[in-house]
Amino acid sequence: MASNEPTAWGRRFLGFCGAVLVGVVLLWLAIQLLSQFWGWLTLFAVLAAAVYVVYRVIRWRRDRW
Repeated sequence: MASNEPTAWGRRFLGFCGAVLVGVVLLWLAIQLLSQFWGWLTLFAVLAAAVYVVYRVIRWRRDRW
């Protein structure tokens, strides 16, 4: 079967459309899942940043002497 036949192009296009549809659905599901606990993720990120800043300040103060 030659690659320029209409059925081959049609199947490739249908496969591409199916892949795009699956990708969009998975992205929507991921966003829905993240929207349920993004507040907790933000809180943990802020706490981690605060711990890092305190650690760096303590090291900076000790290394001055």
